[in-house]
Amino acid sequence: MSSSTHCGTPRLRHNCTGAQRHLDSGSLAHRLREDVRQLTPLLEQTRIIPAVRSPEFLLASAHCPGKIVYLLLGSPENIEEMARTVLQTGKVPIVNIDLTTGLARDHAAIAYLAHRGVEGIISTHPEPLRAARDLGLFAIKRTFLLDSAALDSALRSLDQFTPDALEVLPAMAAPHILPKLHQSCPRLPIIAGGLIKTLREVEDLIGTGIHSVSVSDSRLWV
Repeated sequence: MSSSTHCGTPRLRHNCTGAQRHLDSGSLAHRLREDVRQLTPLLEQTRIIPAVRSPEFLLASAHCPGKIVYLLLGSPENIEEMARTVLQTGKVPIVNIDLTTGLARDHAAIAYLAHRGVEGIISTHPEPLRAARDLGLFAIKRTFLLDSAALDSALRSLDQFTPDALEVLPAMAAPHILPKLHQSCPRLPIIAGGLIKTLREVEDLIGTGIHSVSVSDSRLWV
């Protein structure tokens, strides 16, 4: 499949999701499965997701391989320009709303981002993720897997809201969620993030079944 087809996937999703929601509100489970299928091809082409923490790395992230760029920063003053820079290279800008400034984690803030070219939201909180889903954006839930209790809590949270992907931090803990997750949500993509130092670590994680790894070290954006 061509790059333009994959880059168009989120936009096609934006065009049809709202109408489908109004026409058939009873097909929630089916819609969630469709959302996951549409994000998965992008992840399969983006084994290393560049995670931008500082504006000077934005251009490098936009021109690196893959189809997704994480924006772990932003404010009402610059988020549209950053999203446009990513979009112009045929990639999907996904913003961590928890790490932006000047924006609340509510429906109005997510709508503001959606109208400025942002195509996905990352958060540890369900409210902005539900708003993202309502507005046709990708919703990626971030969770910290610190111990077995956190693992059980992360799995229980999926009963209330199934995101388009689950991002697990720190990265090396991500494989521990796979056995139980495959029992309840076998198609849900898993992204690992945090404390990645080498490409070998990325390769090892992908080898365990992790879909993609988000990395803030620009030297690893290959």
